[in-house]
Amino acid sequence: MKILLRTGFYLLTHFIIFRTLAQTKSFQKHPESQPASLAIRLGLSQLYGDLKDQSSTFFGGASLVVPITKTVAVELPVDAGRLQSQQEDFYHSISKTRFTQLGAVASADLLQWFKGRNGWFEFRPYAGAGLVFFRAEGFDLKTGQLQRLTNNENSHRSRDGIEAKGKAGIKMTHELVWIVGMRGSTALSPRMSIFGDLRLNLVRTDKLDATLDNINKVMTPGSPAYTEGNHYGKNSNDKWGYAAVGLNFYFGERYNRR
Repeated sequence: MKILLRTGFYLLTHFIIFRTLAQTKSFQKHPESQPASLAIRLGLSQLYGDLKDQSSTFFGGASLVVPITKTVAVELPVDAGRLQSQQEDFYHSISKTRFTQLGAVASADLLQWFKGRNGWFEFRPYAGAGLVFFRAEGFDLKTGQLQRLTNNENSHRSRDGIEAKGKAGIKMTHELVWIVGMRGSTALSPRMSIFGDLRLNLVRTDKLDATLDNINKVMTPGSPAYTEGNHYGKNSNDKWGYAAVGLNFYFGERYNRR
């Protein structure tokens, strides 16, 4: 099933690129038209943590994009999906993480700085921050037995990753995430564009893969979630990234057809 999904994703990506390159129509940009837009994306994600054998998984996301100037825009992205990684040596684990991420980023169209450019292309690096809400579990590679997890009936909030705060039974962990990426797009019509998006999300935690640095202990029944020794500043931070394609729908026309 995964092979079929990945094959379909790659075929869709190549079809979109072919259609974009094959376009013969061009557009002339409205000099004062900068409508807001809604971007919808689908892509493949990868988790970079203690378990070094990455496994691509599908995710989906959307962004509200609000232009501030001709060059700069503010974006509010939302992404959700599942992350996965594994490692046979030392940890002998496979991790599965369900997540939802909210953020706020600023982007800039660098092509605005080039004179005589074709106005229907954009290239936007972006950066910002947000929160990722997740629940991660680690399982034995052979038996499938649960080894570690981030949330159970004994898990707590913590300001420093060590000292428990508040009531037990927290169902989802949330952590700060720094967002960096770049996106290239081209117009399909006056109200729609297609884009490719690459992003890296730097998460302020070591337990996004339900595994802490150099610790392969297995939790016992009734114990706290066995990832609560994640001390901020001492453990290495996990990351996740993606490659995605999508469509941007504008709330107004940006171009006149020539």
